[in-house]
Amino acid sequence: MKATLSTALLFTCLAGSAQAITVPSDGTDGALTPTSDIVIDLSLATNATWDTPNSGNAGNGVYDSEQWAVVFKYTSVDIPEDVTVSFANHPTKAPVVWLVEGDVTISGTLDLTGDDGTTDSIGRLTPTKAGPGGFRGGAFGPEGNGFGYGPGGAGTASKGTYGQTYGNPQIIPLIGGSGGGMDGFYNLTGGGGGGAILIATPGTITIDGLINADGGGSPSDGSRRNNGSGGAIRLIADEVAGIGSLSAVSPGNSDGYGRLRIEANTLDTGIQLAPDTVAIAPLEFPIIWPASDAPKVIVTSIDGAAAPSDPESPLQASADVSIENNGPVQVALQTVDFPISGVVQVRVVHKYGAASWVDATYVSGDFSSAVWVANITFSPGFSAVQARATVP
Repeated sequence: MKATLSTALLFTCLAGSAQAITVPSDGTDGALTPTSDIVIDLSLATNATWDTPNSGNAGNGVYDSEQWAVVFKYTSVDIPEDVTVSFANHPTKAPVVWLVEGDVTISGTLDLTGDDGTTDSIGRLTPTKAGPGGFRGGAFGPEGNGFGYGPGGAGTASKGTYGQTYGNPQIIPLIGGSGGGMDGFYNLTGGGGGGAILIATPGTITIDGLINADGGGSPSDGSRRNNGSGGAIRLIADEVAGIGSLSAVSPGNSDGYGRLRIEANTLDTGIQLAPDTVAIAPLEFPIIWPASDAPKVIVTSIDGAAAPSDPESPLQASADVSIENNGPVQVALQTVDFPISGVVQVRVVHKYGAASWVDATYVSGDFSSAVWVANITFSPGFSAVQARATVP
């Protein structure tokens, strides 16, 4: 997808033209009102559908595997000045959704950044962590330099990409930035991609601080050439006010932009936006999730072994699927509500090596459900597999 064209002009709807916004929140996660820095551990979320009341696990959210998101239903949010709220990732690296009954105030920092690259000899063995909903940066091991993860994951010594490579301006589904590639010249792992968050309220979101979904950088490398890309921030409110900042970029670069989307009747011009965007009038019932008939592509098996419906891709000590085959194997995929004239591809990233896109071949089925197969020879060790379906 091409990056959204934007303009420095921000509009305000005429008084009386706005309609009330309905946000589906029951408030069972209570109020988020930290008084000091906190890290929200997304692995503590209840496994359930997103609209399940969460009073029994209040404050920890609900993980909906079908929507691939950790959802918090707050009564209100107030992050004071000099307080930072950050996240420990869910095992699936899912993004974050806040559905809020009342107002949201962010005077401090809401941090969804990817981790910076590292030269640490132990840390280089593991892909760099991304923000929630983002993708990891390339690692370094005995077999060589790893590429970044995600649809826009970068090659060695290259920056991850997002806005010009995948996703859409609506940020539906919610998805973060891709990782940078390992830089062998500087012995730096690739920066992790920025995370992704949706905040929705029928009231006001006041930002006098910072919402940061930047990709991870390379602080010891002046060229910053292997940063992760920016993630995604989507805000839905009657009004977005304040003099703070939203940022979803690759630090220190003129590219590697993520995505911002603001659905509000008014947007203060004092808020700093990177990348630039404009306000879009919100719907009475905002679209939170992809439609039930939205196109899907799913990896169903690898070399005959069933793929999990909710993979974690740990890339260390365990695997979602284990195979023992040095030759070509079949990766089977299913498309749903997708034309068989489209293109289905698989991206394979070796933990300590290169990545490649492999075209899948249509086998059988129709628009409602079809089977595709890609023939892939995996290198020994860990690899990550990701599917993509596009219509030319």
